[in-house]
Amino acid sequence: MQSYARWLFGLAAAANLAVAAAMMLAPGLFVGVLGLDAPAGTNRVIWQLAAALIGVFGYGYGRVALDPVRFRALIHLGAVGKLAAVALVLVGAMLVPHVWKFFALISGDAIFAALFVDYLRRTGD
Repeated sequence: MQSYARWLFGLAAAANLAVAAAMMLAPGLFVGVLGLDAPAGTNRVIWQLAAALIGVFGYGYGRVALDPVRFRALIHLGAVGKLAAVALVLVGAMLVPHVWKFFALISGDAIFAALFVDYLRRTGD
């Protein structure tokens, strides 16, 4: 299970860090590809906060990948965070049709959440 944890949480870390980097370093490209409105004015602060939190979760997944026993508690937090993100974007997509592209991207988080919960189940929690 150690190599599986490295693979699973390492991949989750890489995905989160890539999204955070894209949001911070190329927000115009990020929103352009997903068909979102560009962050402007005070919304930039919320945008940057979201990117920072996505990056922090990525860091946490990286810690789990390196030591899944010591950082096991982060797995629970990660599963809840990913499910919350999917639910929030799903509601947004139902209200604003052009958000479906963003939902398509974030739907991968539902898969990660399921794999996180499965990992917890198979390793005794």
